[in-house]
Amino acid sequence: MRRSAVIFRCTPFLFALFLLPRLTVADVGVGAKPVEGAELLMDGSREMLDEKWTYWEGPGFASALPIKWKVVADPISGGTCIQTDDPVAAGGKFGAADIVTKKQFRDFRLHVELLIMNPGGNSGVYLQNRHEIQVLDGDNTSHGMGAVINESESPYYAYNGRGVWNAYDIVFRAARFRDGKRTEKARVTMYFNGQKVHRNFEISQVWGGPRSGIDGGNDDGKGITDTPGGLKLQCEGHDVRYRNIWIRELSLDKPDTDFNEPVAVASLVPAEEKLRSLFNGLDLSGWTGDAARWSAVNGMIRGANENRVPSSTYLFTAGNHRNFRLLFEVRQTMSTRHSTMHSAVAALGERFTDAGNNAFGFRGPLLMFCHDWGIWDAHGRNRVVPTGPGPDVERRGEWNQIEILVRGERLRFAANGREVFDFTDKPELLKSSPIGLQLHSNDQPQEYFFRSLLLSENPGEKLVTVPGP
Repeated sequence: MRRSAVIFRCTPFLFALFLLPRLTVADVGVGAKPVEGAELLMDGSREMLDEKWTYWEGPGFASALPIKWKVVADPISGGTCIQTDDPVAAGGKFGAADIVTKKQFRDFRLHVELLIMNPGGNSGVYLQNRHEIQVLDGDNTSHGMGAVINESESPYYAYNGRGVWNAYDIVFRAARFRDGKRTEKARVTMYFNGQKVHRNFEISQVWGGPRSGIDGGNDDGKGITDTPGGLKLQCEGHDVRYRNIWIRELSLDKPDTDFNEPVAVASLVPAEEKLRSLFNGLDLSGWTGDAARWSAVNGMIRGANENRVPSSTYLFTAGNHRNFRLLFEVRQTMSTRHSTMHSAVAALGERFTDAGNNAFGFRGPLLMFCHDWGIWDAHGRNRVVPTGPGPDVERRGEWNQIEILVRGERLRFAANGREVFDFTDKPELLKSSPIGLQLHSNDQPQEYFFRSLLLSENPGEKLVTVPGP
């Protein structure tokens, strides 16, 4: 068995990126740098806050300049960020101390990074000081996290969670008018943490009344006008923090905001590998498994049980795979009623009918994660590779970025930017087989979610999610 010691030096901010559940070098996602022609609006400093922002003096305004929002420590990178803290907004008095850019905009490309510190943390990102993209921990309704408020569903599945940075990447096209009447609604396309969650979505109105933004008091928010507006951030008395906000002005002639960026982690993979998605986000097309245990839910694959699972059951890919790179994110539900039993990726073995007349059994290598790590040879040699540093890098109950790299007899595995094991097996023991997601045998309830499942065949030799020396 080979093991690798990964030693690297980088700035505190870059180091923090490697600790996040999503790694990115794309133009979308946490840490994305301003695109060409973009203007930085918020860098975490008091100087830029005062230079480019002011209060929105709407009907609920109750504060006074200078801006009372605080420059505080970035709990992830060690730099600074801006906290939505103004005493007049205590108790959720929205509109009392919102800030807005001094500059106004029509069409634009926007990047916003946000961090919610506490349960139920509430703020909002207002496009043109009209249309709110909700920031609300714990709410997955149309009024919840990442929703075009009260109009779209919440893409809560893409949320990285509290205490870590999240990113909105947006292309917005303002409403169009002729002779003073709206002829085309505003449109938005949005990536949430590197996943496209809204595509060319039409926005109908301003919600929340006159305190919500310009035009909010016109015909119950339906009276949109042809007036540009600034980018607004909402203060509702919660500890929500912002950093790395940048914007590029656009001029979109056609009513189309769709833009194509790779899923953030996909941009790390060499183009010649021809990465493809294993999950369409809608249903389990291309997969086979026990329908009572596996489902597609809100853009994720869910594996769960309430009753006894007599033998481990798997959701299998339709095709066989031998040399591959597999990237995905996984989150285990942690609660007093859920078992902490691990999950795994099954590969390089064979399907068979297991105990309990389980037609979706597997024997062969299980590459394990969450609660237990390493390799277990199911119905064979049992433990093959010990846990290694897996427990140290695991984000319990949160999203974990996993990379599996199989080349010949060499099996490598990384989690959250760190290599967990590097193992060379006997080639005669490894077969071309389906790839399976595991729901372990158990007498207790379990729940796992998987997202961003990406696969390439005949990959290169480097782990792309592990930083180099």
